[in-house]
Formats: sequence, C-alpha cells, structure tokens
Amino acid sequence: MRHLKRFGLALASCLVLTACGMGITSSPQETDARLALYVSPCDSPAPLKLHAGEKVPDSYIIVFDEDLDDPFARIEQLERKHGFTASSRWEAALKGFAATLSPETVGSLRCEDDVDYINENGYVQVD
Repeated sequence: MRHLKRFGLALASCLVLTACGMGITSSPQETDARLALYVSPCDSPAPLKLHAGEKVPDSYIIVFDEDLDDPFARIEQLERKHGFTASSRWEAALKGFAATLSPETVGSLRCEDDVDYINENGYVQVD
C-alpha cells in the first residue's frame, strides 16, 4: 500500500510538472508584456515559466533546488516573510509548493536563493 501511495504521488507530480512545462505563449510581445508584471528586485531572478493555455488565476507552483534539506520549514519561512499561505506542499517527487500569489510576491520569490524556478499554474486536458 505504501508503494502505491508513493507511485500515485510521483504520477501526480509528473502530471503537474508536465502541465507546468507546457511552454510560453507564442507571441513574443505578449510574453514580454506578461513578464513585465513580475518585476524582480534582484540581478539574477529564478526563471518564470508562463503557461500557454488557460491559467488558474493568480496560482503558481514554486520549485526549490533539489539540495534543500527541509522544504516544509522553508515554505513556512517564506509564508511569514511574504504574507501568503501555500495551498499544497511537496517534498518527495519535487520540493516546492503551490500558492495564490500577487505578481509582486512572485517577483520577490524569484529572488530567493533556493527557488529553482516558478511556473504559472494552468489547466491541461488529457485526450
């Protein structure tokens, strides 16, 4: 039973990651306009991957570096620092969380040293 739960978690995580990696919008002008909303106050912000299809409004998936030892403790620190509440938390297939965030908060999170990348959360359809 334990292996089944892990397999289910890994499968769900893969679906989430596949959905998040659907790509950037096709128009460079539209992409530039969307990225301009997420101004980061640092020199080397973590990548922000825009969802090409229908987005979940203000919803993002933040993925930490794989080397992070305690992702849940780090999520709690970021919640206090930036004033949000994570809606989901992961530490097995990937280390990270999902949350409803403002563009300003996304910009600030991109400057956190242990954030590997951020994805806009979006809807996907499986045929």
